[in-house]
Order: sequence, then C-alpha cells, then structure tokens
Amino acid sequence: MTNRDHIDSGMTDAAIASVLRSRADSWNYSTAMENAAALASSGGSLSPESRMALGYYQDGKKAAAASGRDVSGPADSTGGDRITAAYKNLGGNA
Repeated sequence: MTNRDHIDSGMTDAAIASVLRSRADSWNYSTAMENAAALASSGGSLSPESRMALGYYQDGKKAAAASGRDVSGPADSTGGDRITAAYKNLGGNA
C-alpha cells in the first residue's frame, strides 16, 4: 500500500475515483485469499498480517467488481485465457 492508496474524507471525487481505479486494476483473484475470507467469515482466527492482506484484497475485489470486472473466479481475472476475459470485461463497461 502506498499513500495514494489511502482514501480519506478530504479527497476530491476525482482523487477517490483514481484510487479505486488503481485498486481495481491491481486486483487479481487469489484462491488463498478467498479461503482466508471463508475462514474469517466462519469465525476462524487469522493472524494480524493475514487480516490486513485480506482487507486489501477485499477492497480491491470490491473496486474491480464496481468497475465491471467479473470477480467470481480465477479464469475471469488472471487464469487461462486472459484476452477473452479482458474482452468480456470490456463488454461490461460499455
């Protein structure tokens, strides 16, 4: 995380949109993070580092979903045929 990733109440709408675009662009599906999210939601214990990483992952996932990306699985974010996934994601933004 860098300073430009931080959102606070004094930011302009354009600055917030820029941060969210950056988060969406850098988000990639992670099976490990999805498993950590499932563990946390079921009441399991995560280390402080894992909780922080999960928070950043979930923020990026929300931003990616809000920008029209399919965040449902690895094939739609970084897996297999990324070009097909990219065209599919473009269709959601049109």
